[in-house]
Amino acid sequence: MITIGHFRRDGEAFTGRLATLGLAATLRLAPAEKFSAKAPDFIATLSGAEGETECGAAWRLSDTSGAVLSLRLDDPTWAEPINARLMAAEDGVLPLVWIRRADPPPSASPPPSS
Repeated sequence: MITIGHFRRDGEAFTGRLATLGLAATLRLAPAEKFSAKAPDFIATLSGAEGETECGAAWRLSDTSGAVLSLRLDDPTWAEPINARLMAAEDGVLPLVWIRRADPPPSASPPPSS
């Protein structure tokens, strides 16, 4: 897991900085209006000169991994969306860690026919 950002609580939201080799941006996770049980709990937006742009969503977690939120972020310039987790921290600075999608192992080739 690679840390790609750090966040702090901002009222009911989270605000932080996302930083990778190709991106440095301020990201805000604002509470979303839940319209179904599977709807996201937060909407992710990037702040820029043109205002805020929606770039993903986040869901609360109730597992024992130590994660607070599971995020899915996307951008038209990326080959595919990324998954990340906002982790709990005692000092109030919550790390955002990138979760690389694990490709399934290649299926074994059938044995050659004799």
